[in-house]
Amino acid sequence: MKKGTYQTILVIVLVASLSMIFVENVNAITGHATESSTSSQVTIQQYLAIDPSPELVAGIVFEDIASLPMINDNATENYNGSGSASNYYINVSTDSNTNVTFCIRASGDLLNPALDAIGLGNETYASNVTSSDLSSPDVADEVSMTVNHTKAADNIGVGESSYWRFWLDVPAGQPTGTYNNTVSFKAVNLGSTCN
Repeated sequence: MKKGTYQTILVIVLVASLSMIFVENVNAITGHATESSTSSQVTIQQYLAIDPSPELVAGIVFEDIASLPMINDNATENYNGSGSASNYYINVSTDSNTNVTFCIRASGDLLNPALDAIGLGNETYASNVTSSDLSSPDVADEVSMTVNHTKAADNIGVGESSYWRFWLDVPAGQPTGTYNNTVSFKAVNLGSTCN
């Protein structure tokens, strides 16, 4: 047999063998997609935002005092809202996702430029959750300021407000002058401490 014929027969056998392998496995090669699964996870943190009223941002200003002693001198915006409501309030923003607790503190005694002091225990406040009228928050519920953050209003809901009133006692013989300190408000997640 000639060399060329031998090669032709080998090529035919090879092609036939490959064809048989292809025909036999054509149904095994489907081209169909396979499926796999995995988990997906996200953690949403508690978010809160607050917005104090313009009157609170402007400062807690007490009425001018003409005679001493003075007990429970009203801050000027204590009763200036509609229906004698307080204009001192803090809103919990509607884009928050948690109720909050408000904490309050003062920097220290009220001091005048000569460093005469009205003791911090003479500056008081009361707060009320979500409403304010002539009788609430009330001087009967007043609490003295401290230099440490103190829980003052609890469980204020998203979109709700906390209303505040402030009073000052000035003892007899207090030197003249304009006295100042700084009052700070802090909002924390419900259930958290003020520290």
